[in-house]
Amino acid sequence: MGMKSDRDYVDVRVVKHLAFGLYVKLNNGQPGIVRVRELSWEKDKSSHWKRNYPIGWKGKAFRLPNKEGHLQEFSIRLTEDDPWDDISEKTDINRIFEGVVTGVVEYGAFIEIAPGVTGLLHQSHLPGWAKGSPIDIFWPGDRVKVIAREIIRKERKISLGLPPLSNPPETGENARHVENLNGSDGTPRDLDTFLDADAPKMHLLVVEDEPEQSMAVSNWLRRLGQRVDVVENAEQALDFLERSQPDLALIDVGLPKMDGAKLAAIVLEKWPQVHVVSTTDWARADDMMDELDALQECGAELLIKPILPEDLIILLKKPAPDSTESKDETKLLTLENVPALKPGNSLHSLLQRCRKQLGFDLAILFALDPAHRVTSVVECSGESILDKNVIPLLVYSPVRDVAEAREEVVINEIQPADRNRFRYLLEVAPLTASCIGVPVPIRTQLDYALFVFDKRPRQITKEQKMYVDAMALAIAAWLEQNKFKEQSALIQRTALIGHLTRAMVHEINNLVGPLSSRLDDLQASIDRLEKKKDQASVQDARTRLISNALEDIQKNFKKIVHTTRMFRRVVAKGKNEILRVDEIVQETMDMLRDTADRSHIRLAFVPPPQLVIVRNQAASLEQVLLNVMLNAVQQISELRPDTGGWVQVRIEQNCDSGNNGSLRILVEDNGPGIHASLKEKIFEAGYSTRHDGSGIGLYISRNLINDMGGKIYVKESSVLGGTIFAVEIPCQL
Repeated sequence: MGMKSDRDYVDVRVVKHLAFGLYVKLNNGQPGIVRVRELSWEKDKSSHWKRNYPIGWKGKAFRLPNKEGHLQEFSIRLTEDDPWDDISEKTDINRIFEGVVTGVVEYGAFIEIAPGVTGLLHQSHLPGWAKGSPIDIFWPGDRVKVIAREIIRKERKISLGLPPLSNPPETGENARHVENLNGSDGTPRDLDTFLDADAPKMHLLVVEDEPEQSMAVSNWLRRLGQRVDVVENAEQALDFLERSQPDLALIDVGLPKMDGAKLAAIVLEKWPQVHVVSTTDWARADDMMDELDALQECGAELLIKPILPEDLIILLKKPAPDSTESKDETKLLTLENVPALKPGNSLHSLLQRCRKQLGFDLAILFALDPAHRVTSVVECSGESILDKNVIPLLVYSPVRDVAEAREEVVINEIQPADRNRFRYLLEVAPLTASCIGVPVPIRTQLDYALFVFDKRPRQITKEQKMYVDAMALAIAAWLEQNKFKEQSALIQRTALIGHLTRAMVHEINNLVGPLSSRLDDLQASIDRLEKKKDQASVQDARTRLISNALEDIQKNFKKIVHTTRMFRRVVAKGKNEILRVDEIVQETMDMLRDTADRSHIRLAFVPPPQLVIVRNQAASLEQVLLNVMLNAVQQISELRPDTGGWVQVRIEQNCDSGNNGSLRILVEDNGPGIHASLKEKIFEAGYSTRHDGSGIGLYISRNLINDMGGKIYVKESSVLGGTIFAVEIPCQL
């Protein structure tokens, strides 16, 4: 990419590195700044900007439109390529852009529709049904479909609006192309990268006396999932720091009484583990440059206002200092080695992690039924002899002492005198020389014991024993979580049945109600026929009447049977069976029809071009689809109770001749959308975006789909523009 000759470029020289980019000077001595995002379109150059733009570097830059009273800003990347060259002055309201929210203020949202091209969606351009202020509606990183209302290229300004409510895609009325103007090389935006990276959450302290500034920064950070505390002056900040030390302190230099530079110096000296960032406008920074330079030499950084979202991302992405401790987890055993409770963890993986961290050969989780005096092996990692005839005899071994009596067993070396006590355990693990056994702290109908065995005599340390205790806690948490999953699934299924009962009763009443009237009409027609004199014609007419009436009654009864069968499938226990996916989808929609109709919501199904047949759990799949579709109906009903909306389902098949691959069911709606930072959180137990939501529907759905060997996730979502959920199941038969 070469520079365009008709541009008004200036020569700049790098004088200093700031926290957010370069402090430069022109040939005439005029100062300015180049923020990191304005350095280059190439990610590598921006990622290692201090190395690529060292102090003394000289080059061309483009003068950006400047706000009065602010230091002049420049762009180096615009000397390579200017995305505004692709933006036409002529407004095309049929051109829909998929943008990303980069900042939100009380009066609107700033939305980046292409790298380097950001427009304002003003509050006045939001539809009446979009309840709340822009700060409530839009979060950083959210995707939004927008149109350009007005473009002023000279000032690099775009006024944005929202496109009209869409119709279901299959109608053809929503055929307008939606443009995603990410980088030409397909690289994601900084916000996308940050949100997808699952970066660790930080604790930040914002010290700012201007309410509007502190609200903008703190809200933005909280929307990114960061923990933020806000104080107004240095005295409050010092009081806070005495009680709690954050990861990062964002300190405004222009504080009342004690200024922010003095506060930063105190923090650096007294709490060196806190990363200090001073913030101020350039005029004040220029007056206090000596003090700010001294702070930077002590490790503080300087951020020039206005603080932009990309500046904050740079701070949040800074890596933690490298640990000098040993990386060998088997040599340095700490409680940090205990795995966190994650949905993907299984009992087997926990036991495997336990024995590998300890360097033991075998780990077994035993269960004891105290009522029936029966022992069993729940899970095992390592080589053992699980003889079904020996397992019941473990009730006469230390397994019962640990599980029931809550005693602990720590044996450095099994002596001949201990052989009789351990004889049944030794039949399970014949080569055992040393072992640790601890109770699993959980109160259920069963008692549990965790044992680790090794074939070598060992001097078992206090740290090893503590680690096994910690693993027992992790296993207890897993068992509790599994129990919660089962109970939640039952509760949620019951709630669904309760919801669908009304729909079923309504449907059956609609079918049964007319039967009595139909029979009365039939009797009245027959009575009128009987009064006629031509008995031959009367007989024929009577036969036709009865035949037609019976045919109608038979159709209604078939519909009743179909309705009750649909309901029976939902309440049935899951079992693997051959099922037609299109029938499952259609039946699910039929059960939701009454609820959707009352909310003015259209349900649409785009059937696949060919039959889609798989072997899986019909009841579980139907429950998942009910959850997703019902959630969409309720969200739209809450957002637009009068105008309603639509929910559409379509099926995509990616299966080969050997029934490998997956089947994907897409559930799309034109509801409120899902914030980018919540795409995974909505699947957590107890989390709901509705004030009356239970927070277990999607949690249960993910567990059900995982048990079916599939997955469920948010494929796409646009705030105020709708969501597409994807439900994938294997193509197995």
